[in-house]
Amino acid sequence: MVVITPAPAALSPENLMLFYTTDELLSNSPIFVFYGPTATSTITTHSRIQVHIFSVAGFSHFARLSISPTAAYYSAVSNLPVEEQGDEISRGLAFSLYKCFAELDPNVKRTWEEHYTSMGRLPSAPALFSDAHAAMVATRMIKLNDPTGIIQDLRNAHGEQTLSWVDLDVQIPRDAFKKRDTSRDSNAFEEDEDAVEKETYGELCDIVRLFGTSAFLPTSKLRRAPSRPTSVNRNMTFSKKQKEALRVEMNQLLDTEESYVSRVQELTQNIAKDFRNKARHKSLISTSPGEQALKGLFPPSLDEILEVNTGFLEAITEILEDTENDAIEDIQKTETDAYVAPLRGQRNPTDVTGATAVAKVMIEWFPKFSDCYADYINAHAQFPRLLKGFTKDTASSFSKRVQNTGEQRLMSLLIEPVQRLPRYSLYIDNIVKQLPLRHPSLKTFLKARDIISEICSRDNLSFNNKVCNRLRKMVFSWPPTFNPRGRFITAIDYEELSPPYSWDTEDTAISSGLFLLFTDSLVLLSKQKGCKTTARSFIEQLESSNAIDTVGSTELLFYQQIKLSDVFLSEHSDNHVLQMISPVPSGTKLMRPRSRSRPYLGVRMFHLSGLYEGRVSRFVEEITTARIEGRFPETERESGKWEVRRVTGDLGLFCSISEEISGEVPEGRGSPARIQVVVDPSRFSKIYEVGDQGVELVAQISTCSPELLLLEISGLNGYSSRDKITSKEFLPVFTKRSK
Repeated sequence: MVVITPAPAALSPENLMLFYTTDELLSNSPIFVFYGPTATSTITTHSRIQVHIFSVAGFSHFARLSISPTAAYYSAVSNLPVEEQGDEISRGLAFSLYKCFAELDPNVKRTWEEHYTSMGRLPSAPALFSDAHAAMVATRMIKLNDPTGIIQDLRNAHGEQTLSWVDLDVQIPRDAFKKRDTSRDSNAFEEDEDAVEKETYGELCDIVRLFGTSAFLPTSKLRRAPSRPTSVNRNMTFSKKQKEALRVEMNQLLDTEESYVSRVQELTQNIAKDFRNKARHKSLISTSPGEQALKGLFPPSLDEILEVNTGFLEAITEILEDTENDAIEDIQKTETDAYVAPLRGQRNPTDVTGATAVAKVMIEWFPKFSDCYADYINAHAQFPRLLKGFTKDTASSFSKRVQNTGEQRLMSLLIEPVQRLPRYSLYIDNIVKQLPLRHPSLKTFLKARDIISEICSRDNLSFNNKVCNRLRKMVFSWPPTFNPRGRFITAIDYEELSPPYSWDTEDTAISSGLFLLFTDSLVLLSKQKGCKTTARSFIEQLESSNAIDTVGSTELLFYQQIKLSDVFLSEHSDNHVLQMISPVPSGTKLMRPRSRSRPYLGVRMFHLSGLYEGRVSRFVEEITTARIEGRFPETERESGKWEVRRVTGDLGLFCSISEEISGEVPEGRGSPARIQVVVDPSRFSKIYEVGDQGVELVAQISTCSPELLLLEISGLNGYSSRDKITSKEFLPVFTKRSK
């Protein structure tokens, strides 16, 4: 993490006096001035003073000031009443206040000058931030006794702020993404990605690598990271112990598959068959479900699952039986770890272990699991509700058959296919751990695992389509017109803090509630008094199969929704408090009169609890990745001309790599990131400028020579920099210049 706002200077209550007043020209806001002699390591001297000023216009710390009539800021002393000009403290207060006002950022001055007050309109009022203004404030200062508590409150409210993660857009020239050659041997497993990156980015490869390594963002099709070489065994040898473990894992896969098929067969050919026959011939007066209604509990996809898994079982049984003797003989012959797996590029390598054949069978059969398992998983969400409805009449023949079968046993059998599918990934992981890096079956196993993961995530899109309907039932006053377009990510418990934002003391919370994080927005829910709902229980209820029937209560109230592009977060109080700068709801006490041109941005502080207790940086990271996911439509992210890369360090970077937009903006593309990086700008037809659609900083990277890069940065308030750097210097310089 990097420090974006340092902690206030250390204030000693023994050596400093505290003066206080309110300033009518600054909306009657308070001003605190700590005044005392300059302290050194060896002596405290009264010939020079130290002054620390806290006001809404800014903070100033002057460790050593000399009040001299020849100094530039002494005119404030001349504006004091005559009787106070001879007082040493009054002179020091006026002098230091004027110096503070004179050194304020021009944008701060301009903002306050536009914010008129009733006193500011009076002809007798001094000009804002002038020497007369400083003198007026100094004459009204009142000395407060025992500044210890005030010092602690100021350090809590204005403590060190850090930032751990930032998202940015990296644009490369049009047609810079190269089409990869997929004609290479499919058995060739690539142990590194150097060749892939060079093939993808060509001459820009070295610059793209400056933005870290390839990272993963979920999609509606795949919510987990795809299989990558980093997740497998990096050993190049194939030991006897590994071969034995490999065979054990494959035999365990076979044994569990036999057991699974047996249970599905019992469910389908015994239990479901009996229920279906009875439903087919039920009388007209019976309250038992009919044949059509029973399809909800025993869907046709259940029979399809039995058929495909029976075929898969027969295939792997045949392979393991055929390779058993050769595999045992190979294990017995292996005495050392000297055997190295086939090198990349070797075609049709011999594999007596049977692993390659098993992997190929998975690739052949797993796609056949797709439709039937996806349909069954989707149907299973309604099983508890259906069974409850079917057994409502306890005297019906259906209820009696359920009782004879055993409701718990029936539900256990019905959930078997749902639980079985993700277990294939676990078996593949266990097999892959035993294989050496260049084993010919490795890449095939990883492809098979991704097929299973895609099927497991197939129901994600349909769930997202139901989220808003469920939220309207669960949250009181959820706006009927508000429908987050992005994927729901998580919920987080929070307490909104009141000044001075002491998270570890009682009675400092204004309110408590939940953050709901979507990829395009952040929703704030407020908890009513006595509400015991937590983020964890809320997510469980939202994802529950019965959530659609949940009736909303007044325990959770809709408070605000904010676009992620309008939110700026930072960490406070040693990662325990979240500072959020965002649009403020019209009803909040923090809001001042709203401008007609733009909403008022307010500063709020939240203490996160639950899984995020003391881990605010984790929430900032999730917001950062959510922005990128919400900024680019899934079609663009899956197009092969987009990538996200990740840099870890003092300041973590999530960087989206995309080509310059040609013509119309892609459908679904969101607002650009606040930081834009342009690679090889000479090849661009148009480049974002600071101020366009919220862009705050634009960095341009050009190649000066094989060893040097030219980094040009422009930012708000006329900021600019220009550096010739090496590749190793890029991140330190870029991070420093972008703060």
